Amino acid sequence: MIGRRRLLAAPLLLTAPAFAQEWPGGPVRIVSPFAPGGASDTLGRFAAQALSAATGGSFVVENRTGAGGNIGMEAVARAAPDGQSFVVTAAAAAINQTLYRNLSFDILRDLAPVVVMALVPNVLSVNPATPVRTAAEFLDWARRKPGGVTFASAGVGTHPHLSMEALLRRAGVQGTHIPFRGSVPAVTELLAGRVDAVLENLPPQAAFIREGRLRALGISSREAHPDFPAIPPLGRELGWPDFEPTAWQALMAPAATPPAILDRAAGIVQAALREEAQAARIRAMGAIPSGLARAGFGAFLRDEVARWAELVRATGATAE
Repeated sequence: MIGRRRLLAAPLLLTAPAFAQEWPGGPVRIVSPFAPGGASDTLGRFAAQALSAATGGSFVVENRTGAGGNIGMEAVARAAPDGQSFVVTAAAAAINQTLYRNLSFDILRDLAPVVVMALVPNVLSVNPATPVRTAAEFLDWARRKPGGVTFASAGVGTHPHLSMEALLRRAGVQGTHIPFRGSVPAVTELLAGRVDAVLENLPPQAAFIREGRLRALGISSREAHPDFPAIPPLGRELGWPDFEPTAWQALMAPAATPPAILDRAAGIVQAALREEAQAARIRAMGAIPSGLARAGFGAFLRDEVARWAELVRATGATAE
């Protein structure tokens, strides 16, 4: 997995050319392809606030939901490349390139990378009644369990679903996927003891882990989360240094948007991410501030699309 370390160590960009200093020149929309209140919406508003404060312009978050985020992304992919439209993309966007058979846009061709705002790690968790305390013990237990393990996720082809598939396939463990419509019902099923495990995003699990109602065995990020230092990184725990199926949230724009505008927007968001108060807000969501911008983000995105395409095909997951 290329670019993972750089996701947390991106340098600030150089000052953009003079004409970009006149941007935005009018209202700018930042499309959030998911419902209000989620990570996409929250980070879209973070970006809007940072960009507005730095430029004096008007940046408005517009929620355009549906089709796993594809409706909002398509709207921006087809928008005029004049610096007046951006979209918050997520790890799901890289998966969707293969998961959806008839997409009318291509994330690598029709959208330009701006900046990765945050990483959203997944956490492997079990019900406390399960007789395991580490990820290695879980895999050993799962191998011996008749019929393998059951696991819940936010839905077929979602990042948590494919992340667990990647874990079990690499370990040679049989698993049965039980999909739900969203992370909350998947976690609820684990709390009730009706499934064996989840490898879900940290935010919907955080309170239950703190309360001891879920036992967290490992986190998908390279390093431990600052607010959950006792949860070991899965890759380190299992001796798989390249295993890091961490979700992310990023800002993109129409592909032909002038590079100087993209650079300026990226630099402003990077600077905001370096402010401790803003970084603390992101960590409180269960995410980790990033800042990987432009070329580095582009290389990372190409790797993500290719990697998830391989797993989508292997599992036979599909969506329409």
